[in-house]
Amino acid sequence: MLTKEQIREEIKKKRLLLPPEEVKTKSEKVIERLLKIISPEAQIFMFYAPFKKEVDLLSLAEELLFSGKRIIFPKVSGKDILPIEVFSLKELCSGYCSILEPPLDYSRVVRTIDVVFVPGIAFDLSCFRIGYGGGFYDRFLAKHEVGTKIGICFDFQIVEKIPHDPFDIPVDVVVSEKREIRRSKWS
Repeated sequence: MLTKEQIREEIKKKRLLLPPEEVKTKSEKVIERLLKIISPEAQIFMFYAPFKKEVDLLSLAEELLFSGKRIIFPKVSGKDILPIEVFSLKELCSGYCSILEPPLDYSRVVRTIDVVFVPGIAFDLSCFRIGYGGGFYDRFLAKHEVGTKIGICFDFQIVEKIPHDPFDIPVDVVVSEKREIRRSKWS
């Protein structure tokens, strides 16, 4: 089995080679799948700003915001993520590692989130993930009340098995442009 670092490097290289039009087309297919599976009762959604050719869900964030849903984006604060509500995507500005983030405003920190869209470099068939190695999402998911955790990726980012540690938190479902993988309660 490959190590986390080997998987991370291999998939990062593949993703960076994607042409922008392919990122756009595949991202639209991921959004189509998400619209079929997210609960209409869900009101509060946490997104991420795409980084280095990640699946781009910003058009979905705009659509949900327009329909009256509450939208959250992560703000890096030290070694943690603060879930901050935004009222317009125009509020996002360059932050940690030049990733778009909301401005720091403690009055907009949201404690309960219905759906978190979790980016990753790779996901496996048991819904474990590899991120960039900072542990931000694992710490966030361990500390916050979250309804459904949805891993977001392109299909080539799904591998059979990822080595994982006790502190690694799997997502509930992984969604790519081609499929959904749901976590078994007995995995």
